[in-house]
Amino acid sequence: MLLRLHYAENGRNYLISSGVLVGLMLLLMTPILFSKVHSSLLDVLQILALFTCVLLGGSLISSMAFLPYSSASKGIPALMVPASRLEKFLVAWLFYILLAAFFLLLFWTLHVRFIEIANQRLPPDGPQYHPIPKQPATFLTYLFILIQAGVFLGSIYFPKYAYVKSAAALMAVGLFAFVFNYLLASYFLSYPSYLVTFPFTSWDFVHLKRYVVAFPETTGRLIWVFLVLLVVSLWGVAFVRLKEKEL
Repeated sequence: MLLRLHYAENGRNYLISSGVLVGLMLLLMTPILFSKVHSSLLDVLQILALFTCVLLGGSLISSMAFLPYSSASKGIPALMVPASRLEKFLVAWLFYILLAAFFLLLFWTLHVRFIEIANQRLPPDGPQYHPIPKQPATFLTYLFILIQAGVFLGSIYFPKYAYVKSAAALMAVGLFAFVFNYLLASYFLSYPSYLVTFPFTSWDFVHLKRYVVAFPETTGRLIWVFLVLLVVSLWGVAFVRLKEKEL
C-alpha cells in the first residue's frame, strides 16, 4: 500500500522527468548511427549525454525521493501515514535505486550498441569509434552512484531548494577532493610535466618518460570496500535524518 501511495503521489513527476531525459539522451546519442565518416563531435555528444542526462538528470530525479517532506503542507500528511519510518525510507530508497539503475544501464547499453552499429557504416581501413575505456567508465559509474547517494541524502537533509544545495555541496566536496589528490600526487612525483589523476585512481604522469602507477591489488580492494561503505553511510545518514524530521 505504501508503494502504491508513493507512486500515486510522485509517479507522474517520475514519468515526465524520465521521459524528457530519455528523449534528450536519444537526441544526443543517435546521430552517431547516421555517420559515414568518423567525427570527434559525435564522440563528444556521447560524453555529453552521460553528463547531462545521466549524472545531472538522474540526480534531479533522485532529489524527489523525499519531496513530501519539503513543506509543512505535504510533510504533515506524510507523517500521518500509518507506517514505520523504516518502511517509508525503504519505499523512497527503492524508487530512487530503480530509477538510478535504469538510467545507468540504459546509457551504457545504448553507448556500446550504438558504437558497434556506427562502426559497421565506416570504412574498415579508416578511424573507428571506441566506447569509453574501462577505467574511466568504472570511475564515472561509481561517480554516478556516489552523486545519487549524495542527492538522495540532500533531498531529506535540506528543507528547501534541496537539489541546488545538494549539487553545491557535492561540487564543493568533489573539487576539494580532486585538488587535494592532484597536489598530493604532484608533490610525491616531484611535480612532473604531465599528470592525470583522479581520487582513488592510478597516476598517469611523464617524468622523462611516461609512467602509470596503479594501486596494489590488496589496496585496490580496500579502496573499493571504503567506497561502498561511503555510499551505504550516506544512505544511513538519510535514514537518521528522516527520523529527526518526523520527531
